[in-house]
Amino acid sequence: MALFKRSDLEAQGLTKDQIEYIMTESGRSLGANYMLKTDMQAQIDAAVAAAKPAAVDPKTTPEYMEIAKERDMLRAIGSDDFASVKPKFREQVYGMIDRGEGAKPIAEQLTAIKEKFEEYYLPSEPAEGAKNTPQYSKPAPRVGANNDSPEEKLYSELSQNWK
Repeated sequence: MALFKRSDLEAQGLTKDQIEYIMTESGRSLGANYMLKTDMQAQIDAAVAAAKPAAVDPKTTPEYMEIAKERDMLRAIGSDDFASVKPKFREQVYGMIDRGEGAKPIAEQLTAIKEKFEEYYLPSEPAEGAKNTPQYSKPAPRVGANNDSPEEKLYSELSQNWK
């Protein structure tokens, strides 16, 4: 690769001898420091290998461990064991559970927590006298209705004809 083109040097007004001298010196300076890539490939490979970081197991990183804890919590609070816990208290109850090696089974721990924090759990039986009917199935009470008003007369007439 030449640094100069002969046509450019001729355009500058140089003679053929001057152009030949410049081209020879240019080639000589390139040749003195030039190395083929195939000769350098071993050094390139060694530098790349030295720059590579050691292999890291992604499952041992703190970020992965945090995500794994959250995943385990979501799986646990979605299980049948936590079905009796009110949804807004599930994470808090999960935090109260001991998950060490010598820990009691989760079912036993949940019953112990239920004894202390009864308000965190759904009621197991409906209260006495409570009916399992939706609110919207009951007719709306007509509070403050004036029986002499024309609207009330129209309403009573329409309700009688509707039945």
